[in-house]
Amino acid sequence: MKLEIKVNEPLTVEQVAMLYRETEFAKPLDDTNRLQEMINHTPLVFSAWSGESLLGFARCLTDFEYFCYLSDILILPSYQKQGIGKILINEMKEYLGTRTTISLRADDGALGFYEQMGFESTDKMYRIHREG
Repeated sequence: MKLEIKVNEPLTVEQVAMLYRETEFAKPLDDTNRLQEMINHTPLVFSAWSGESLLGFARCLTDFEYFCYLSDILILPSYQKQGIGKILINEMKEYLGTRTTISLRADDGALGFYEQMGFESTDKMYRIHREG
């Protein structure tokens, strides 16, 4: 498989919804307007492709100088455990350079992966969770 990483390649709502659906990631997929707004307002996306097939992406919210929040990283289940997530994170780190702090919220099953990628655990993250 020849893997190509693209930066800010335009993605359709259908492509994004397919990734969320296939990875069983909790997002309201029936609200296509909301998904489109999410896509429109995401300043940095790294996507992994094999030919015309989207295999995964990393969605980042950033100011490109001080802070980047890795909001989502999704890889199709049939392509997981093949190093694609590692490649996406390394591309993101290289693109942002050494001055930008990268943060994320991880599921328990991914803690070891993120630690392996150089992330450090912190207990100082807070959120206001809202439904709707």
